[in-house]
Amino acid sequence: MDIQLADQHIYRLDDRLTPEEIRQRAMDRRTGAFGGGLENIFSRPKADDIELVDSQRRLEPFWHVGCSALYVYDRSHEYTVPASGAQVKAVSVHGEEHPVGPGGSFVIQAVEHSREEYREALFLDGVSGAAVADAATLIGGTRHEVTDLEGLASEADIVVPPEQRASYVVRQLLAGMLKPLQADVVHEESITFEQIDLYYRPWWAFEFHWKLKDKKGVVELDAVTGQLRNSQALMARLSRTVTRDSLFDIGADTVGLLVPGGSIAVKVAKMAIDHNQQRSSS
Repeated sequence: MDIQLADQHIYRLDDRLTPEEIRQRAMDRRTGAFGGGLENIFSRPKADDIELVDSQRRLEPFWHVGCSALYVYDRSHEYTVPASGAQVKAVSVHGEEHPVGPGGSFVIQAVEHSREEYREALFLDGVSGAAVADAATLIGGTRHEVTDLEGLASEADIVVPPEQRASYVVRQLLAGMLKPLQADVVHEESITFEQIDLYYRPWWAFEFHWKLKDKKGVVELDAVTGQLRNSQALMARLSRTVTRDSLFDIGADTVGLLVPGGSIAVKVAKMAIDHNQQRSSS
């Protein structure tokens, strides 16, 4: 089996909302930061009683890994063919005679020439490993490539380091792309990883204080889509740093470990794949 790996990239999605628009949306939603539980049924906060006390810009990671698989093989198969009528007792095909059985059919030994192709992509949260439902739409927007992870830190208060590495996502895809073949001869068996990309998604978090109850709540907004979510507190500052090599911990040796059995040949992806990636990101 040949496994081809594309070049790996890191991208940051560009904000579609301005900081002013994001802040205003958070202010409009500030009463929702304190939930709607039983405790608040008879004591709902008023907007004037809530003040903004802090804000935070974060870059949160998710993975996009896409690959295709190709299997080309031959296998022997018996085909049962019905005769044209009860009077037919034998049929000659290419000079070879085949007797017609009691069921009114005859059997031909044949070789099937088969080709199977599969394509799949995964979008997984870089921290939890959960699927990111809107990621396929997000990556179609504007973005820029990150070549310096340390420089990325200047674009946000917190750059969330991925807990899941590239090998984790590759392993998830391989589990579904490796197909057991019933074949006499295998002509081609290959898997091509066309994308192994890490994306950073910009979020803003605003912490509010409900003075009457002395409570704090947080509203978070996606700077790309405007999506809203509530949380309990701002994220603590992170001191842990990651390197590009640790994130993209995938190569000939590691891929071989992910594929059970067999002789694995890992090659660099074709230039055509890299070219298409560059063109799609421009």
